[in-house]
Amino acid sequence: MFKKLNKQYRHITARHNIDWASDAPQEGTPVSSIIIPTVGEDFIEEALLSAKFASLNAATAKEIVIVTDQPVEKFSDLPANTRVVRLEISVPNPNHKYAQIYKSRMLKIQAPLQASPDSTGVLMIDSDLNLLRDPAYRVKEGRLYSCFRKGRMGAKFENGRYKNVPAYYASTIRPSLEDHVNSTFLAATYSTFQRLCPLWLNLFNDTWEMIPDDQPPTDQPPLAAALDLLDFITVNLGDWTNWPVSKKIGGTPSIIPKEVIGAHGGFPLSEWQKYLESPDAPLLFKGQDYTRKVRYLSDAEKQEQAR
Repeated sequence: MFKKLNKQYRHITARHNIDWASDAPQEGTPVSSIIIPTVGEDFIEEALLSAKFASLNAATAKEIVIVTDQPVEKFSDLPANTRVVRLEISVPNPNHKYAQIYKSRMLKIQAPLQASPDSTGVLMIDSDLNLLRDPAYRVKEGRLYSCFRKGRMGAKFENGRYKNVPAYYASTIRPSLEDHVNSTFLAATYSTFQRLCPLWLNLFNDTWEMIPDDQPPTDQPPLAAALDLLDFITVNLGDWTNWPVSKKIGGTPSIIPKEVIGAHGGFPLSEWQKYLESPDAPLLFKGQDYTRKVRYLSDAEKQEQAR
């Protein structure tokens, strides 16, 4: 209650979740780099599919960059304007229950910096997001462009076991807000990412080194805290930017709406081949429980599944 009367609270909320249309969007510079982070050999196919959709539909993109921990030669038949960058990532605690997910988040946080430094705008998308329309956004300095989801990021740590939550979560505003930036789809200028990524990475490592390893480490609470500390404006691109396929149409043969810009999480990938042949074809994707069952496994569970 008293936090909402605080001057800093009012300052941050006035700069948070700004509607795209109200922020003079035509004054910025166009997105010229699409960044697709991916960790693990299992996800090479979906990263290449994501790059293919970006190559087909991102009209202003001069480059598509797949950032990975895998050898570059494993990525064959690259779409037009696509290159692969390999990053060596060392997890601080290799024995972490979710070391593979930890590694994927660390790579993701550093991935935007692999864009060309002369990029006019950088868009980073998860490897399971496909661009079905041109992300014709213009970006301005000191802003992070995304879509928003409901849920307080600070709620991740509201458990009796979490006694060592870093102190900055108590003093930052955005982790406690109900609407939070979703990191599946992030756009900004290159220099904005240069300021954001190092702090985001440090807060990520600091957060998950102090907290028990009983949940998959997510990059979103430290992102929320970093946005506060950097005093960035966050701009909401709307729901069509990051449309959750499995949640919306999973389990029922359906046609993807024409308004969708970024389609997130549609499995199996073979259904996307049908879409490439005809965007009006009914597609049958798995339901929304599939992602958590398959993509958020501990390392031990992944090894058990692979047997």
